[in-house]
Amino acid sequence: CIERDSRERVPSKLQSAIYYALDGDQVNILTMLSQREEDPWNGIFRSRKPLLHAACERGAWRCTQFLVTERSDEIHILKDEYYPIHYAVLHDSKFLELLINAGADTTVRTCTQQMTLLHVVLLVAHKSAEDTISTIRLLLDHGCKELINTPDSLGNTPLHALIVRYALEEAQYGYDKWNKWDILHLVRYLIQSGAKTSINHTGNSAVACVLRHIRDWDVCYELLQMLLTEGDPNMVGRDGSVPLMVCLVPLINKDPLHHFTHSMKVCYLNCIRILLEKGANPNCSYRANLTPLHVLVFTVSENITLNCDIQKELNFEFIKNLLILLLMHGLDPNVRVSIRTQHILQSCMDMIQNVRECKDIHYVYDLTLTLIQYGANPDLSLNMSEAIKNHPLHSQSIWKTKNYILYYYIMLISRKENLITDPNISFAKIIMLFYHVMQHKPLFECLKILHTQQLSLVPGKMTDPLTFIIRDLYKRPRTLKQICRVKIHNCLDRRPGLYINKLNLPNQLKDYLLNFQP
Repeated sequence: CIERDSRERVPSKLQSAIYYALDGDQVNILTMLSQREEDPWNGIFRSRKPLLHAACERGAWRCTQFLVTERSDEIHILKDEYYPIHYAVLHDSKFLELLINAGADTTVRTCTQQMTLLHVVLLVAHKSAEDTISTIRLLLDHGCKELINTPDSLGNTPLHALIVRYALEEAQYGYDKWNKWDILHLVRYLIQSGAKTSINHTGNSAVACVLRHIRDWDVCYELLQMLLTEGDPNMVGRDGSVPLMVCLVPLINKDPLHHFTHSMKVCYLNCIRILLEKGANPNCSYRANLTPLHVLVFTVSENITLNCDIQKELNFEFIKNLLILLLMHGLDPNVRVSIRTQHILQSCMDMIQNVRECKDIHYVYDLTLTLIQYGANPDLSLNMSEAIKNHPLHSQSIWKTKNYILYYYIMLISRKENLITDPNISFAKIIMLFYHVMQHKPLFECLKILHTQQLSLVPGKMTDPLTFIIRDLYKRPRTLKQICRVKIHNCLDRRPGLYINKLNLPNQLKDYLLNFQP
C-alpha cells in the first residue's frame, strides 16, 4: 500500500536530483531537469515514476500546479497501481480540487486492494477529522457517491474503513487523534450520504466490525445505537461469527476482565443489551459448537481458580449480570452443551473440580440458582458413565440406572476431602437447593439410590457428613408450603425469574418462590 510516512520523512539516503527538487517544491529546477528527459544517457529518468505522481505523492504544490498544465496526460497514467489522484487525496484539499478540475477520474481504484478514493482517505491519509470530512464531501460531490457502498478486496466498504481507522487511532498507530464525537459525526455523515447498505454488507457486518476492532466500549455503544437503527444484529462478520459472539468470545480469556473498570463493564452490558433488544439471537453459535452459554460457564469456571477474592467476586457479579441479561432475552439453558456434557447444570457441577476453597462453592450455588430461576431443568436424568467409571461401586447396577444432576453433584463432592470435611458443610447448600426445587418423584428416587449407596460404604470422616444429610432428607418429607412452591415453579414454566414480578404477590412471598430458601 502507499507508504504511510512518505509525507513527513526526511531523506536518509541519496536520491536523484529531481526528487530533491520536488521535496523543495522548486519548479524552476524541476523544469530544468525535466528538459533532459530526452537524453538517452540520463540515468535519473530510467524506470522512474511519472513526475505528476511523484509531485502529488510528496505534496509539492507549485510543482503539481506546473505539471498538471505541462503534463496533463499523466493524470490518467497508472503507475505502481496508483493514479496521481490517489496521492492527491492524502494532502490538502487543493491538490484534489486541482486534479478534479483538470479532468481526473474520481472513480478509479487501486489494482490489488481495489480501494476507492474514499478508502484511501480513511485508511491511508493522516488527516484530522475536519479535513477528512471536507475531503469526503468533495469526493462525494464529484462522482464518488456511487461508490460509497463499494467494498475493497477484503470486503471492507468505506464505512468499515472508517471504523478500522478509528481503531488504529485507539492503538496509537500514528494517526492524528480523533475523539469520540469525531467518529460519531463521520459515521453519521456517511450513513446520511448513502452508506446504509454497508451496515449489513453480506459476510462483513459493520456491527461486528465495530465490536471486533474498537476497544472503547462507550464508543462501541454509541456506534451500535446508530448502526442498529438500520442494521441486522444477526448478520455475520468476516470470520463468520455474529456480533453477539464477537462480543462474548474474548471473555474466554480471563485477562480482559482483570482490566475492566466499572464503567467499562456498564458499557459492555449496554452493548449486549442493545444487541438483544434489536433482535440478536442469544442461542447463536460460533463455528457450530461455541454458544454464549459455553462462554459464560467456562469464564466462571476459570474465574473460580483466581487467587484474589475481591477480583473473583467482582468478575463473578459481572458474569452473573451478563447471564441474567441473556436469559431474560431468550437464552435456552436446556440445550445440549456438548457431546460429553449433556446439560448446563452438569457443567456447573463440574466446576466443583476447580474449587480450591470451601467458600468458592457459593459461586457454583449462585450460578446454579440463577440458571434454575430462568428455566434450567433440575429433574433431568444424565448419562454419567464417564463420570463414575473410576468409583469403587461403579459395577453396581443401581449406579447406572438413575443418573440425576443431584446424584452427579454428590458423586463429585464425595471425591473432594477438603469439601466433605468442611466444618460449615458449605457443600450442602447445593444439595438443599435441588431438594427444594426438584419434583417429588425424581427427587425421592434419587435420594433412595443415594441412601442405599451411603449405607453400603464404610463409615469414616469422608462418608459421615454426606450420609447424615442424605438420610435426613430421605426420611423427612417436604412441607406443604415447599410442595406448593415446586408446583408454582413448574406452572411458571420453571422461569420464575421472568414472570414472578408479573404476579400480584407480597415481596416476601416473591422472594420465597424465587430463591428456594427453606
